[in-house]
Amino acid sequence: MRHRWFAERLRAAGLVAAGFVLAAAALSIQPLSPAGASTEGLLLQDHALVGSIWDTRTGLRATEADLVAAAARAKWVLLGEKHDNPEHHRLQARIVDAIGAAGRRPAVVWEMAEPAHAQTLRAATARTVDGLGDALSWEARGWPAWSSYRPIAEAALKHGMTMAPGNASPEATRAVGRGEPLTAAEIERLNWTLEYSEAQLDELTGILADSHCRMLPERMLPGMADVQRLRDAWMSASLREADSGDGAILIAGGQHVREDWGVPWRLGEDVFSLAIIEVVRGEEIAETYSSFDEAKFDFVWFTARVDEEDLCEKFRRQMKG
Repeated sequence: MRHRWFAERLRAAGLVAAGFVLAAAALSIQPLSPAGASTEGLLLQDHALVGSIWDTRTGLRATEADLVAAAARAKWVLLGEKHDNPEHHRLQARIVDAIGAAGRRPAVVWEMAEPAHAQTLRAATARTVDGLGDALSWEARGWPAWSSYRPIAEAALKHGMTMAPGNASPEATRAVGRGEPLTAAEIERLNWTLEYSEAQLDELTGILADSHCRMLPERMLPGMADVQRLRDAWMSASLREADSGDGAILIAGGQHVREDWGVPWRLGEDVFSLAIIEVVRGEEIAETYSSFDEAKFDFVWFTARVDEEDLCEKFRRQMKG
């Protein structure tokens, strides 16, 4: 039970819970839809950075139109989220809607869907979107409420965008986590010979260790890093396969859309990467956030928080209990 709780928190943070698996400016940019009331219940809504958008390449504040123009020019549009923050999904939906309104028809690829869900996503329509979560066993598989993600699907279907799964199958994830070799076909499809450099691996394993509150044995970290690499490789391959000529949009956790070792690193050129991130109490200078780094993301968009609980302290209490 403790493992399940912590795995859910890692998913919320956009990180792989592999340890537990192992045991266009030229385009006509349309106005984005009104903000709505989805921020109800979120914390720090009066924080100075909430709602602000920043271009990490210039270090300057940007507008939504700036962001959409940059995204609409890219073949691959990667929208990073914190899974349990409904505001992040509302903003992703607005971007998908704006790209569609600008005339683009990229496919929409979901980290939250697996190969077995491909036909269900292809067959989805505006009439069936309410029941799509149940059809995908969305919440039963541990993802936050489908109702918070539904606006993304609605925006995609409104503009005739196809939808496709992006994540690896549970079987493939478990196999890689156990150190089992991939098949020759999988190695080719995933470009599996593209491995992390020592510096990339060190940073990733450090993040994985920190996200597990340094409570896991170090021997588990290499397998967890392999699972992260598998998922990024699988999402990259899924984007390429979903592309019917106008690119693709990825809906995924923020760590997967990092340009230094995530999906963009595998895609190469013509990538737009956005980190939608929560503000932190007392930290009101955008440049001090680790995501404010042009080596990681092209833009960052700040939102209010879901909570301020110390997850590691909560986990320690549960372990003692």
